[in-house]
Amino acid sequence: MGYNTKQAESRLKRSINHRLKEILNTEKDNPVLKARQSWGIVSEQLRFILGDEVHRQWFQKTKPLVLNNKILLLQTQSVFAAQWINTHYQELVENLLKSQDRNLSCFFISPKKVNQKSRFCSK
Repeated sequence: MGYNTKQAESRLKRSINHRLKEILNTEKDNPVLKARQSWGIVSEQLRFILGDEVHRQWFQKTKPLVLNNKILLLQTQSVFAAQWINTHYQELVENLLKSQDRNLSCFFISPKKVNQKSRFCSK
């Protein structure tokens, strides 16, 4: 009976290890997690290059949404912020991204505003 218990424990350990590997591989390929990781690196580099004040004003509240097909999609606080970053910092951000992977690029977008009327009305 002790032998069956050891076999069951061994099978359980193998099953748990297999499942953990599946979870880790899934997370590693998750486009949201990839976006967070890539943006975290770039954001720290921007802070170092541009300084705390510029970083706080333009990049601190930028949210990484997804990294898919080699494009990092980033959401800014406003339309103005997205336009300003695209005009003044896009090249710098893309160069920093290319240090991670030479094929990466990014887009800064503004949050979509929800029209209160359309939210509650069907017409």
